[in-house]
Amino acid sequence: MTYEEIIKNPNLIEKYENLEKFYIDEINVLDWIQNDDEEQKILFSDKFEYKKNGKYHNINGPAIIHKNGSEYYWIDGVYYQNKSEWEKISKNLKRKKVLKKII
Repeated sequence: MTYEEIIKNPNLIEKYENLEKFYIDEINVLDWIQNDDEEQKILFSDKFEYKKNGKYHNINGPAIIHKNGSEYYWIDGVYYQNKSEWEKISKNLKRKKVLKKII
């Protein structure tokens, strides 16, 4: 079954069961964690990926970390080749997140 066929299935239970099988069997995902904010941490056999709402996203570190040591920094689907630029933006987003919790 292809990814497109799985996504079109209106039965949510079947859809998520088939997606899990697809990710494990076809894409070699070993595990993933998802919290209430739609943030995901996905463990592949050769890398970790962090996503939010389907886009690469991590304000606490690289959004893609390969086991060979390569790291890629993304926020809301935007790639930051310059780590210092990513650090500045992520720092501001962390402050906003803390302020929202206080208010």
